[in-house]
Amino acid sequence: MTATARDASVVLYAYDATDGAKRWRQQIEFSRERRYPQFGGLVNGTVYLTDTRTDVVAVDVSDGTVRWRVNLHERLGETVPDRFLTGSGRSADWFSLLPMATPDTVYIQSSYGIHGLNPEDGSEQWRIYLGNRNGDSHVLEDLGGLAVRANRVWASYGGPTPAVFTIEMFDGSPSIDRATAPLDLPGRPVVTSDGDVSIARKVVWSTDARETLAFGVAGGTGVTWQFPGLASSGAAAFSSLATDGERMFICEGHEQQELFVVYALRASTGGIEWIVRDSLSDRNVATASPAEFRLCHPVVAGDTLVVGYGIAPDQETGQGELIALSTSDGRERWRTDLSIAPRDVAVTVDRIYVGGQQRGILAFARD
Repeated sequence: MTATARDASVVLYAYDATDGAKRWRQQIEFSRERRYPQFGGLVNGTVYLTDTRTDVVAVDVSDGTVRWRVNLHERLGETVPDRFLTGSGRSADWFSLLPMATPDTVYIQSSYGIHGLNPEDGSEQWRIYLGNRNGDSHVLEDLGGLAVRANRVWASYGGPTPAVFTIEMFDGSPSIDRATAPLDLPGRPVVTSDGDVSIARKVVWSTDARETLAFGVAGGTGVTWQFPGLASSGAAAFSSLATDGERMFICEGHEQQELFVVYALRASTGGIEWIVRDSLSDRNVATASPAEFRLCHPVVAGDTLVVGYGIAPDQETGQGELIALSTSDGRERWRTDLSIAPRDVAVTVDRIYVGGQQRGILAFARD
């Protein structure tokens, strides 16, 4: 599935996973300010997404039928005072939503807090407020994302103070821990099988050098480790995090050194297990421009880490490279040039799918 933003709508496309033939097309009307879909996962034949602002939509993946659509901001407005839903002097456009679906609950992160929706009809089963009721910070800003494991939920926010919330979900009142994030815009939390949580920057490209590339957090104890990366000046591109259950993997692309760097960190401590440096000097690419160089999201498949970068990502297709590394020691297993600038990678039993920064999907056999 892919999504294309139009002036006042989002168009979803579904393609056959074997031969790429188009299965169906569904156009969902949004207002002009709320047309950027955020996917929350495909569970039991339904894909869940938000329009970023107010609406949550469930779509049947077999034919594109909209199963249900709810305006969460409108529902909250029936019981929650306006000051908890919008910024001071702002409209509902200040409200934001990010989804994360599981078989039992569709979790929604909002500017209010965390909501649990029924996957069958979108009804709100519960909600947890995460703002400051007693101060001026009623509304949370710059949503970073959610992670869910067992009876625990993690949520990151960039404002009013960068923070990571850990919510224990048991019967009765939830237990909430809050840790101040050492990043201005923390991204989505990533959780290992042991419950270790790591977070990287939400920023994908910047000229603003930072001393922290990723950090670890534990509920009730705050930030447990920080990793600086190269911590150099000049422009740099950044990836999201991926995990194999024991390690965290993250990538950087730097202007001054002309390097593409892959780090493997011990998830519990942030210590470096291995580093791979790939020279970009012969690629004839200006890494100092986000229009010319971007990293794709890394993904782990078994004992293989797949990473990559794209050239001319703002063009219709661009180009790029995909590299497969051993998760245990970083040894290269294979690499291949791409006819698109990669943004997303997904691995199934017999295919590797690569989605472009702007458009285009490539499918590779796993061998």
